Amino acid sequence: MFYLLASASFVEITTDLYTENLVEHYAGDTEVVDWLRDEWQPEELQHGVTLKRYVEIVWPDFDWERAYQGFFEEYAKLCNAAQLEVTRAQEMVARCIVETGTSSYYTMLRDLSPEPLLKQIAHHIRNDEIGHYKYFYRFFRRYAAQEAVSRWATLKALWTRIREIDTEDGLIAYKHAFLVRHPEIPFDPDRYEQFRRTLNAITRAHFPFTMAARMTLKPLDLPTPVERWTVPLAASSARYFLSH
Repeated sequence: MFYLLASASFVEITTDLYTENLVEHYAGDTEVVDWLRDEWQPEELQHGVTLKRYVEIVWPDFDWERAYQGFFEEYAKLCNAAQLEVTRAQEMVARCIVETGTSSYYTMLRDLSPEPLLKQIAHHIRNDEIGHYKYFYRFFRRYAAQEAVSRWATLKALWTRIREIDTEDGLIAYKHAFLVRHPEIPFDPDRYEQFRRTLNAITRAHFPFTMAARMTLKPLDLPTPVERWTVPLAASSARYFLSH
């Protein structure tokens, strides 16, 4: 739980870094830019501040600031505009996947935690992330219409982003939390892989697979009969993937 919360706090509190990348990507679209700066960024930063405070209270010996500094120095080199999708519609699809992941993550934390305050915090963040998803989805529909994006192109954008989830930021966050919490132990990437295997076992029991599948597939705008069998299939496939 420590690593889940510390890692989340690092990423959430770095929102201002990738907000500017998005603002640059959507320059000229006042509605999107204003929402990113006035609503999305402040809420995401508040998530980070809240999680940081929780970590500091529950684990008072952990030097959060030192760990975050190490995280930021490494992560900032990777977080740049070049990482965004080529078209505006495709980037909105990517944003939908990110918000699907975060809302599912905090749903899992809420259901996993035995501690009432953490349950409440995770529940509020989860609801914010779902709200963010709705905005990104609406913006995607607008840009998809403008760019005449096909369902196949949307599917490829979805799959591309899904494959990139947690490829580097999770490792970087875990590494710097570990280095500060255990300064006497050299960091080995195999430790993160061991952590991931343990997390996968927890995820299989608590992750909201059906909710995540429904949110992931929504940008495809599938016919209702197709969606009825596709969502359970996608949820089952994700659960199976975590088992192997």
